[in-house]
Amino acid sequence: MPKEVEQQPNQELEKITASQSKETAIFPWLALCAAIFFDIIGMVPILNFFSEPIAKLSLGMWQKLYAPKTDPLITAIVSLILNVIFLGFLPSNVAVVVYAYLKKRAAALKAKMSPERLKKLAQQTA
Repeated sequence: MPKEVEQQPNQELEKITASQSKETAIFPWLALCAAIFFDIIGMVPILNFFSEPIAKLSLGMWQKLYAPKTDPLITAIVSLILNVIFLGFLPSNVAVVVYAYLKKRAAALKAKMSPERLKKLAQQTA
């Protein structure tokens, strides 16, 4: 009887990891095209004042839906700071899309790894 009790948590853990491993991170091409469009419009000085708030709101809402663990407010502030530093020549909206993709891909890879493998990797790095 105790052996059956020990096996049930392992089976539940396998089901959870199997369901999590099905989650994949597909690159968001449509969001990338929108970000490129906003960055190109942002190079025009007067249009920049109107396009950047719209870009930050739309990409922020998309980012929260695509990768819920990211914070759109922080990425918007960082991209605005980068725009000021680099005078708008750095494609900051594209950077927001790539950052969200990398964050989601890292979460998907972490979900695919079994707890035993994570323990082994932690022991190797320590």
